[in-house]
Amino acid sequence: MKRKLYDSRLFSLAILVILSIAILGGYHLSRGTVVTARLLTTPVHIEPIDSSSCIACHTSESVIGAVVMEVDEGHGSEGAWGVPGPQLEAVDMFLVSKEFLETSHGQLGCINCHGGENLPTQEAAHATMNPYPSQDIDGICSKCHGGVTETYQFSLHHNIKGMENGLMAFSNMESMPDSPAHAEVFDKNCFSCHATCGDCHVSRPKNYTGGLISQHDFFKTPPMEETCYGCHGARNAGEYMGEVGFSGDVHFELGMTCMDCHPIDNFHGTGEEYGSMWEQPLPSCLDCHEDQAPGNSDIEFHNIHGDSLSCQVCHAQANNNCFECHVNYNEDMTALKSSSQTKLMFKIGLNPNPTPERPYKYVTLRHIPTAKDTFEAVEDNMLPNFDDISNWKYSPTHNIQRNTFQNESCESCHNNKNIFLKEEDLLESDSKANFNLLDPRQ
Repeated sequence: MKRKLYDSRLFSLAILVILSIAILGGYHLSRGTVVTARLLTTPVHIEPIDSSSCIACHTSESVIGAVVMEVDEGHGSEGAWGVPGPQLEAVDMFLVSKEFLETSHGQLGCINCHGGENLPTQEAAHATMNPYPSQDIDGICSKCHGGVTETYQFSLHHNIKGMENGLMAFSNMESMPDSPAHAEVFDKNCFSCHATCGDCHVSRPKNYTGGLISQHDFFKTPPMEETCYGCHGARNAGEYMGEVGFSGDVHFELGMTCMDCHPIDNFHGTGEEYGSMWEQPLPSCLDCHEDQAPGNSDIEFHNIHGDSLSCQVCHAQANNNCFECHVNYNEDMTALKSSSQTKLMFKIGLNPNPTPERPYKYVTLRHIPTAKDTFEAVEDNMLPNFDDISNWKYSPTHNIQRNTFQNESCESCHNNKNIFLKEEDLLESDSKANFNLLDPRQ
């Protein structure tokens, strides 16, 4: 009798596992399909939709592991700017915690956000599923967070206007539609850095492995090591955290995050459209270190050099520089992949773009990877203005230390030509405008 009961239970368990696998079996194959999520007609108040069939699989580590891992042995990517993304197991990317179901977002039900239907076969259940529901700025997020989504449409994180305008400056094109080739470059390369609400608050950026940050938990303050680092890793976040280059920033060592300096408006937008990051309000060292302003400081170097040197000239470490970036189509021609050489360097030069907020004569520079033939795989001579704009740029590097090699003494800087940008540092493929950044005294 016991044997029969055992066999019956085993049989029932096997049926349950098979059914679960049948429901989820095609999830991996379909997760990249983006369709329009169903829009709700009632603002703010959203009626929950039963999602028991979704949850039956997505809260089961064994089911997720058995189904997805058979298809794909982990996930990972190079991330942005050469920063490697973590190799993640399927359970880390797609598993939903049971605790999440009790939260305000969890109680909405999976289908309210992701679409799809509670049907017994995986193909039917996932046919209309949207793995990235926050892609639509006027979609599901706006139902409860309308104020944020209204300003976010103007955020540089969303519209990537800084990259678009940078491309146009080198290209001498008035608008994207005037050149199908430029529009293609922007859409397939530059626009890959576009960030959605979900890329910050619930999942990793798609170019940084994607997947859930923590079993579908929503983070009011995004964890910078999972989000900021994925897009800004080799330039700012990685240097700040000590993952790229030398030691981490002194502010990071004190426990500060990106959001401690950058106001929420830098991410969510203000409702005003900016042409680049330099046009929007940015943090300044003097916001916190008012007592070190030139003329008021107890450090004589600050009083002598404060008006002519950016703080980073004395307090930054070497930063990551990218050279001779070139793009090529992937196999199915749907995207452009870039490749470039990277090098840790520390260079000081003349300020390429003085402003009232940043009037300094000397600043830290960072080489951006653009070359005149960067986009030749798409079309010839796409950057006719290349030599009119320097591709060594002012860089407020995020790897500050109180004591650095260049502020050990006066001699560390004044008699050290190696830390200044020199003619021999310029590559043949560089913009001729870089010559304007050379200090004639060096």
